[in-house]
Amino acid sequence: MFDPSLTPVTKSQFLQFLRCANAFHLVKQGLVPKPSSASFGGHLEWGEFLQLCKNQFPESQTIERTMEREESFQKTSEWISEKKSIFHAHLRMGQFVSTVEYLEYDSEREGWILWDFRPIGSLKQDILRSFYFHKKIAEGMSLKLVGFKLIRIQTKYIYPGGQIQPEDYLLIEDITPRMDAEMGTRESEWEQFQKEIDKTTEQSVQFSFLDSKPSCRSLKTCLSPTHCAKGKENTKEIFDFRDSSELAKGWFALGYNSYESVPNSELSPIQRIQKEAHITGKTYFDRTNFENYLTNVTKTVAFLDFESINPYLPLYPQTRPFQHVPYLYSLHIWDSEKDLLTHKTYLHEDLGTDPRVSVLTQLQKDLPPGITIFSFNDFFEKLIIQETALAFPEFLEFWEGVKSMFIDLAMPFKKLWIYHPGQNGKASLKEILPCFSSENHVGLSIREGQDANYQYLRLIKKQVTAEEKKRVLEDLIAYCKLDSYGLFIIYRMLQERLSVI
Repeated sequence: MFDPSLTPVTKSQFLQFLRCANAFHLVKQGLVPKPSSASFGGHLEWGEFLQLCKNQFPESQTIERTMEREESFQKTSEWISEKKSIFHAHLRMGQFVSTVEYLEYDSEREGWILWDFRPIGSLKQDILRSFYFHKKIAEGMSLKLVGFKLIRIQTKYIYPGGQIQPEDYLLIEDITPRMDAEMGTRESEWEQFQKEIDKTTEQSVQFSFLDSKPSCRSLKTCLSPTHCAKGKENTKEIFDFRDSSELAKGWFALGYNSYESVPNSELSPIQRIQKEAHITGKTYFDRTNFENYLTNVTKTVAFLDFESINPYLPLYPQTRPFQHVPYLYSLHIWDSEKDLLTHKTYLHEDLGTDPRVSVLTQLQKDLPPGITIFSFNDFFEKLIIQETALAFPEFLEFWEGVKSMFIDLAMPFKKLWIYHPGQNGKASLKEILPCFSSENHVGLSIREGQDANYQYLRLIKKQVTAEEKKRVLEDLIAYCKLDSYGLFIIYRMLQERLSVI
């Protein structure tokens, strides 16, 4: 029977334990808040995706989310006894509780099938672990399980327009064979979990970063260094060494607590560059590599940044789930001989239409032909133009003309041809820009690409007021503008270093 005096143990806690036992206990004991699992934008599409899945099973009961917790467990038990299939079935065994997306009764095999609905493109370990958690509770309730099935997204689906057809968009996958094949692994994980709960029920937990599972690699991502590395919280910087991976954990065990403390014999060439920069406080700059890198740059250069949405429910004909669709660009053009900087931007405000043609049409007008185009991680910008050109052949000539003109401004920072100690091992534009200028994203309402994606999707889904829409559009333009302007600042900085060093 369920003991109400015990704190319920949920699937998310089980998954947290498998990632990091320390984090599981920290959250369970209320020492730190539960990590947020929310992602930008996903919930905007979830209701529609869920309905597509539920429509596959018209004759089923539903545990409504408005039900009180106890009522939901009782109603689930009642329908199970009546052998009815149930959406959002609430199961519990002892202190373990779980909510199964769909519990289907198979009358032919006189047993139950566990279903999960996930707006993803591939099967992941956490899904198999989630199924196993549900399985243990269901079997503890004396349910006979006969299968495990998953509904996910067919990533090769090309949206033709109109109503999304579930038979083309959804992929129904029987993962029973996979579950059977990995049952030994799942059982071992469950036994570890049970032992941990039993071991720590009557005694306090001894937190240790070193004793945690291999997946807990860095104090930088530790849920609470004050618990897991008590007295050594300030040693986190050794985890900033590039490509350190498990090495940093070994350094921590040896007592190294700063950049300076790690011997050069332990470090790779680029890690030594980092160490020297942090000790001296000086920026490392590899002139030779930069001269080669910038050899063919034109006198007038462009700095381009796109913003896009990538909904898992396609909105526009001839797009795939998760495909990036551009709706905004910012373009700074610098004539180095005249020292003249020009800014061009385009934001697609007709929210009921496909933005791709309008975006590329305007970009063709704004971008002078034959000039070098800098982007940060330019694979993204090139992919946007290429995929749009493939969908709309009138842009193929434009794509052919620009694809060889791109230069990736992120590459020198990834290769450590330049390194500022303020980067702390990172190579993102948002980390780099404040190191070389007074500009940064901190003062913006939108500070990252995922949020920009989410905000534009909110506009499309009409989840904003007219006043808020105006503000969001302005915020999107400001965010994208700073990204392309930041590229210009970085390029100017590199040019100046080349001219004086």
